[in-house]
Amino acid sequence: MAMLHHLYEQEGIGRAHFVYYCSNCNCVLLVKRDLRPQSEAIEPLRGRCFGCGYKLEGNIECRLVPVPDSWSDISAPEAAIAQTKTSSSPFRSASSFPHFSLGFPCLDSLMRPLSSQHLIVLSGDTASAVAELMTLRAQLPLEAGGFDSAVFFIDGGNRSDPYLFSMFAKQHGLKPAIAMRRVVTCRVFTIYQLADFISGHLASVAEDYATKLVVISDLLATFNEPELEEKEVSRLLNAIGAGIERAKKRSLVLATLVSPNKYDSIIMARADIAISMSSSRNRILAELIRHPTRPPAAFSFTLNQFLKSTNPRVPG
Repeated sequence: MAMLHHLYEQEGIGRAHFVYYCSNCNCVLLVKRDLRPQSEAIEPLRGRCFGCGYKLEGNIECRLVPVPDSWSDISAPEAAIAQTKTSSSPFRSASSFPHFSLGFPCLDSLMRPLSSQHLIVLSGDTASAVAELMTLRAQLPLEAGGFDSAVFFIDGGNRSDPYLFSMFAKQHGLKPAIAMRRVVTCRVFTIYQLADFISGHLASVAEDYATKLVVISDLLATFNEPELEEKEVSRLLNAIGAGIERAKKRSLVLATLVSPNKYDSIIMARADIAISMSSSRNRILAELIRHPTRPPAAFSFTLNQFLKSTNPRVPG
């Protein structure tokens, strides 16, 4: 009997294949060793995803990713259409599968799917608030859109906000004091402390604490010493980049750029997912700059909407 696979279930295992999937629910529609036209995934399903039922035209994406051997040459069969209409269907909706989210549709739609092996870089003042929310949500159960994990938080610019974190915890029905115990915080005060820790210790510390999310808050806050030579800055940034790459093997890494810095573009260029967040007239414009599969896009919202409209999705 056909199985329903989702892109975020088992990435990073096996050989690389071209995977066509529904951008709405990440349901895998077609897996091939060579690149094929999208019509091969759309036509057998009569234009609709058999995972969520959405129209596939304009909502189908392709990635070259390592997948399990059992996924080789998957083609969505005609029988899947009929099976999804029956009460005894073996298929599950995308929402029933565990995947990490912020619970805020505007940003989730720009970043999804979120998993390990990604470096997300957020720039702008609001990035600190997003980091606090992500730190809290990583602790939620898998079925509630979390990682069920502790979080390692590197505070590079003294940006951690326990009051905002506590507010998010209460919104999600968690006791702030208990939630804070699952956040391992490391504060750094110089460029060299930051580079040394990330390059030499971050990956092993993340493994020791079994953290599925690493947050590096205001990564470039200490890169403001006027006597720094460009060659030295390049060496330090390369060391930081190498350390993040090692940490990505087991954790999702979020880095924020809050204080404007002339080296911001270097960090943004290293990101798998890069989002610029600018504020004007009480509104925040989130612009997707870089993503492995998604084209550039933008959403506008208010800070009040972000603070009050997150969806906890905690099971009752």
